[in-house]
Amino acid sequence: MEGKEEKKGAKALSAFIGKASDIGKKATDLGKKAAGGIQKSTKVIVEKTKNDMLQRRIKKYNPVFPDDYRSEQFHTPNMIVIVDDAVRREIDVCEGAIGWLGNEGGTEVLFLYDEWASESGVTFVPSIDCDAAYYIDSFDRNRYIRVDTIFSRAQDERLAELENIAFMLGAKSYNIEIIETTSEASSKDMKVKNSLSGKGNSASETNESHVSNSSREMRSSRTSSVFKTQAAPRVPKLKWFAHNHSMLQLIKMRCSEDNYIESKVLEIQGSTISALSKSAACSIDAALGKLGNAKSSVSMESQANKEHNSILIFNVQF
Repeated sequence: MEGKEEKKGAKALSAFIGKASDIGKKATDLGKKAAGGIQKSTKVIVEKTKNDMLQRRIKKYNPVFPDDYRSEQFHTPNMIVIVDDAVRREIDVCEGAIGWLGNEGGTEVLFLYDEWASESGVTFVPSIDCDAAYYIDSFDRNRYIRVDTIFSRAQDERLAELENIAFMLGAKSYNIEIIETTSEASSKDMKVKNSLSGKGNSASETNESHVSNSSREMRSSRTSSVFKTQAAPRVPKLKWFAHNHSMLQLIKMRCSEDNYIESKVLEIQGSTISALSKSAACSIDAALGKLGNAKSSVSMESQANKEHNSILIFNVQF
């Protein structure tokens, strides 16, 4: 009887040990799976962190690559600054870039590496100069003018265009006068003492008055030319004066069959033929104020004001 009970106990013990072994094995498998899941989750977190850091660096440096630049979705800003590629040569996210986009004083700026500027498809006038700032030509979006030459170049172009107009219309001679005006205000405080007298008493009263005087300074420059021969009137190609009604009317009259005009004087306001609007000039000043080597020695706003306040007088004789 006892032997029989011992056999049952041994059998139960063996079954228990087998179950315990199965439980341990399952626990081990679960542990391995859990460890694998933790490793996978950790790897995902690490990759996400690396990607977030990379995106932050790209956003910080905002590099522009050749494919970005050539894309139809890319719009070249109105201002370009030529820079040395050594400035960001060691930055990983800028490897292979042609420059970067920045915002200076509220104006978007393309900082373009000098070694790639000649391949950009943009014409830089008068030349490509490192650390120089250029602004888009209002007549040609693929042409950028160095900011410190915008106004002088515009005036030279206007004078050349007027000379060509006179020649094409068969003029004998022409004269151009440019009048620049600036206003200055001055004020003076004046004290006037009035004496009042009456019977048995006298009194004095002092009146103070503020008087403002404005003075206008005018500077004039002239240029003229005489043609040796006169050509038959032809319609000239216009750029700066393409929308000036008086100029268009003169051309129409001179090129008509009933051409009786002998001379004409046109007075053209500078604001109608300006190289830059005042707001654009202020934007350029704000951007240049944030830049180092690309600063202009002359205020663009002051030059724009001078140009807007000028008067161009075109006197042509036929």
